[in-house]
Amino acid sequence: MTPDLTPVQRLALSRARLAQALRDPTWLLLLQRLLEDKARP
Repeated sequence: MTPDLTPVQRLALSRARLAQALRDPTWLLLLQRLLEDKARP
C-alpha cells in the first residue's frame, strides 16, 4: 500500500478490497471444493 495514506484511508481501502473480493464468486467455489474434499473419508 501507499505509505502516505492515513490509517483511516488504509482501513477504507482494505474494506473496499474485501468487499470486491467477496463479490467475486471464485473464492466461494474454491472454499466449496475444499470443504467437499474434507468431508470425504
